[in-house]
Amino acid sequence: MTNMIVLEIDDSGSPPTCSIPVADRAIAASLETGLPSIKQSVEGEADAVAMCVPIYRSGEIASVIAWVGNANDDTVGVMEIWQPIGEFDDLNLTHGYYGPLDRFQNVSSFVRFEKGMGLPGQVWRNLSFTIHDNLPSHPGFLRAAGASAESLQVAVGMPVCGDDFLAAAVLISSDSAPIARGYEVWRCAEDRFLLESRAYQRLEQSLMYQGEQNVPLEGSLPGLAYASGVATISEDPDIVYSGRPFRGGPCKGVAIPFFEEDRMTNILTLLL
Repeated sequence: MTNMIVLEIDDSGSPPTCSIPVADRAIAASLETGLPSIKQSVEGEADAVAMCVPIYRSGEIASVIAWVGNANDDTVGVMEIWQPIGEFDDLNLTHGYYGPLDRFQNVSSFVRFEKGMGLPGQVWRNLSFTIHDNLPSHPGFLRAAGASAESLQVAVGMPVCGDDFLAAAVLISSDSAPIARGYEVWRCAEDRFLLESRAYQRLEQSLMYQGEQNVPLEGSLPGLAYASGVATISEDPDIVYSGRPFRGGPCKGVAIPFFEEDRMTNILTLLL
């Protein structure tokens, strides 16, 4: 990934912009349709791809987050949008970006996920951010053989839900081009956040959470999303690495909330 953009949606009626054309088109498409969107660069622009995911609160889009990546044959990674379409109770692939991964794209185009099956189906059933690590051997990742062939390692599923479930947006990270260094899902409890699942890529061992873990509502990365009610980015080491022995180096984190109506239930945090 070359960039990650988080924008709060106001009442002005005009779509926010970030001065990255491919991301601006993805954001505008999501605000128009209410769905996640994937856009690629056009002639005259640097090769790039962007996926925008809208964050709903009380049935309205409160913020959006957009990932921007290189769109060349040397960068391995996947963006997908899975939606419930038609008369059957399953998810179909409606948009995807696979770069050079032709085999994985071909397999994915024929797959359907029932509720609870595979990563998109689990996102749908649980209405929760979901992480699958070690994809080639993960029992819940139904395309594991393809992932093994393409060196894909970590997948993150994100629910998009307005009044009803709309889509599961999926990012799949490779060994060669990690999307993030850390992926963590936090469940909102009364007075703290509980670590539900995690995966790490090229993160210093001492910064990885092990076993059961919780962080406070204030002064933590998930706490930023909890307090603001929107997706949030921080470069404050005391926030990003709350409770961890940070000794310098890269420091940037994003917190993405999920709401069931107006109740925040879980938060995805990414260490960049």
